[in-house]
This record gives sequence, structure tokens and C-alpha cells, in this order.
Amino acid sequence: MSDRTAADLERELAMLAEVRDRLRASEDADFRIPTTAVDQVLDELNSLEPL
Repeated sequence: MSDRTAADLERELAMLAEVRDRLRASEDADFRIPTTAVDQVLDELNSLEPL
């Protein structure tokens, strides 16, 4: 199990969202970005949340 906390994962998601926004601003609003990294971070975040 990773030592990352929910706060760490939320910071990563915020950083990924900022990167996506910057790429779309420099390329095109329809610029598609693979979601593998976002999916992985969300999966890990969801595994930390109580059921």
C-alpha cells in the first residue's frame, strides 16, 4: 500500500487538471489527453475513502 494520503492525491489531481488546462490553452479546446494517469490517481483516492 502506498504512503500517499488523500490530500496528496487531491494535489496530484489538481496538478493534472492544471496541466490539461495549459495544454488545451496552447493547443486547442478539443485537444484530447489520455486519462490513464487521472484514472490511476482517482482509483487510489477512492481506495482510501471509507466505504
